[in-house]
Amino acid sequence: MACYISFDGGGTKLNGMMFDENLNLLGTGRSGGINLTQTSLEDCRANVRDCLAQVLAAHEPEMVDVAYYTGVGNFQLLCEEVGRRVHVAQYVGTDEAQGGLLAGALKREGVLALAGTGSDVFYISPGKRSVVGAWGPILGDDGSGAWIGQQAIRAVVRFINGWGEDTLLLPIIREAWKLKNDWQMVEIVHHSPAPFRQVASVTPLVGRAAAQGDRVALNILREAGHLMAVQTESLIRRAELREDQLDITLCGGAWKAHPMMFGTYCAELKENHPALTVHRPLFEHVCAGPARLLLESGVPRGDAIRLMKRQFAQYRVDMSDET
Repeated sequence: MACYISFDGGGTKLNGMMFDENLNLLGTGRSGGINLTQTSLEDCRANVRDCLAQVLAAHEPEMVDVAYYTGVGNFQLLCEEVGRRVHVAQYVGTDEAQGGLLAGALKREGVLALAGTGSDVFYISPGKRSVVGAWGPILGDDGSGAWIGQQAIRAVVRFINGWGEDTLLLPIIREAWKLKNDWQMVEIVHHSPAPFRQVASVTPLVGRAAAQGDRVALNILREAGHLMAVQTESLIRRAELREDQLDITLCGGAWKAHPMMFGTYCAELKENHPALTVHRPLFEHVCAGPARLLLESGVPRGDAIRLMKRQFAQYRVDMSDET
């Protein structure tokens, strides 16, 4: 039996799965992030070991035929830690953008708008690659989870200090972070080994407040959608894309926060590009490994999508029946 492992790593988490040649799922794992810009080297290594232990808990093969990795974490570090635990015949690394297209659309060419802990917009084709963004949370990452979380915390601080709008974000963050007093936010963020990851964790809380009609939260998510649209427009201009090339796949957890972000993004882009299409991802990023395996094996895209929907239902993002 052939055996494969696929990992997706970033600033917030490391996701792993093991499967055989028929895409039977043999094990899964999830741990903390492995991006060295947001997590210490020691924690990165510990997170790889933890995730791999979960993946191999039910079945530990004598050999893994291919270990796939996609994301922005340290690929060499992951290979070292995995190799200490199990023999791997081949490691295959895929960058975050290509992995997003593979998992999100089972395609190798197209536009990818990524809003996770960080943010960037890509156009990828066999002979061309363009990117807008990818500057990190201090210099950029506009519209990302880190950006959304930072705007939310700043809005809360403004309200606490008496010069900001009242917002449900304050009681929601107090409850989620178990604050004994509001000043503890400073300690939680600045004492965290990964401050931007901690800040990005507020994104789902912003979505919760928005779902209750909170104006501050809705405005933050509206602006996040706008910023992602602005970056996408910039990519379209810089890459000189034709209208028939504007088939956009989304990627990243920030898009899941609330429909306001997605709706704003689509509406702004369609003002200038009425025929443009935007798709939520088919599968989570970790499915880039099996997607790549199927496409390289010559399986037609439609058949590959149907097979993955059946075998990896727990990793589906877009729950429509379209292929």
